[in-house]
Amino acid sequence: MENTYYAIGENLLNEFYKDGIEGVIDGLNKIAPHIGRYIIEGYGQYFSNSILNHQQREMVTLATLISLGDCAAQLKWHINFSLNIGITPNQIIEIMTHCIPFSGFPRSLNAVNVAKQVFAEHGLVVEVIDELKNESAKFEKGMAKLEEIEGEHGRAVLATLESIAPKLGENIVTLTFGEIYSRTALTLKQRQLVTIGSLTAQGNCDPQLNVHIHTAFNVGLTDEEIIEAILQSALYVGFPKALNAINVLKKIKTS
Repeated sequence: MENTYYAIGENLLNEFYKDGIEGVIDGLNKIAPHIGRYIIEGYGQYFSNSILNHQQREMVTLATLISLGDCAAQLKWHINFSLNIGITPNQIIEIMTHCIPFSGFPRSLNAVNVAKQVFAEHGLVVEVIDELKNESAKFEKGMAKLEEIEGEHGRAVLATLESIAPKLGENIVTLTFGEIYSRTALTLKQRQLVTIGSLTAQGNCDPQLNVHIHTAFNVGLTDEEIIEAILQSALYVGFPKALNAINVLKKIKTS
């Protein structure tokens, strides 16, 4: 009987990144051919599911790899794949920017350097506009954005910081919401998919996942889309971290 997922995955990868997948499979054939089969079957299974489109899946994947760190080779492969399926260079840089509050500047800077290499190989000239450079009152703007998308859950996070680290709360509001969430290169739904990928990748982020899954609902993502984002991330972070993320969603749904 034909392995349907394998056939679907093979067709998809041959269509969008034939050279890239051939390089991966050739490198595995002499030592671990079964792993190459797992990769192709994974693409066949996940990308044939229409709950998330190809671009959304790759946005989650990029966020996952950025937030894991130490994945330069895999990140380079997926930046190439992302370009081939229609994610723009500006969106790729924006995903790396969005990950800063969740996984830190060093991992995002490393990712930008990988992207810079890929763009140079493609002859792409990327000019990302610093669209909020001269805007004032970013704390006030951030509070308005936090209220819009997180509401009581965002306010609760700030309240826990008031007595011990109010400056951290101020920085969260100003950078995360006044700056990054206010940029226009990604939609709010795309940003929450990226956030879920980043937090799932790091593990031990249950309180933050709790807040951002609520935010995902607030911006219009469905249960199925959130689950699918976690499943997409699972391919790269492993089952334990994915199970932890699913358990956070389960507790939200049963509370």
